[in-house]
Amino acid sequence: MFSIRRMSCKCRHDGSFIFNHPEGLDHYLMLYISTAARFNIYTDPRTTAPGTFILYSPGAPVCYGASGNEYINDWVSFETNELIAPPGIFNIPLEIGDSIDAGMYFKLLGDCYFRGGDPMTQKMIIDTLISDISWVYFERTKGIPHFRQLLELRGSIYAEPQRDWSVEEMAKIACVSESYLYTLYKSAFGVTCNADLINSRTEQAKHYLEYTDMGIEEIAYECGYKNPVHFSRQFKQMTGLSPKQWREKNNMM
Repeated sequence: MFSIRRMSCKCRHDGSFIFNHPEGLDHYLMLYISTAARFNIYTDPRTTAPGTFILYSPGAPVCYGASGNEYINDWVSFETNELIAPPGIFNIPLEIGDSIDAGMYFKLLGDCYFRGGDPMTQKMIIDTLISDISWVYFERTKGIPHFRQLLELRGSIYAEPQRDWSVEEMAKIACVSESYLYTLYKSAFGVTCNADLINSRTEQAKHYLEYTDMGIEEIAYECGYKNPVHFSRQFKQMTGLSPKQWREKNNMM
């Protein structure tokens, strides 16, 4: 299944523009920003240079906007039931500069979409752009020491968010010291390992709140929290809603 919800090219906004959805979206959102921009990545503010690409996955916190001057971007929101990119490139702004003509891909996509073109052709354009972006990402990160182990660690964190993770255990998996882990992990994925762990637990909690009738306290323990109050506080910090409010807004039962 694949379908584009909406898209636009060369959207212009003034220096006060901000798009903020801490609770995430229910679809993929892909952007190419041709001006400087400002992002909040799991509460970590970052300013990026012109020529930045980002692919938000469903449910991930979304916060981006102008950095004080005019803001211009191409964007597309779409749905798909296929894994369309390697995990490393989701939800992280990638400064691709002029290494890829992303604007050309968006123009082709817009021509196809607004003329009622075949959805499979639209998907092929998106897949090709993401393939090119992935190549640039892995070319840049292959020089990062222990990158294979870092990928293994990140996969384990998202596969087992309920695990009682410690920095010591993470460092052992990555085969590095604890202090070096912070530097390498953020270089590879644009976020610290602790912040990524919090996000993985938040994503797991969203699933339980939406698709089960488990109580808040039970969900907290299933997501690796020993204190339900701490869980609720951190969940609201990440999503802007309490667990109860999230369930009321997104319950699928």
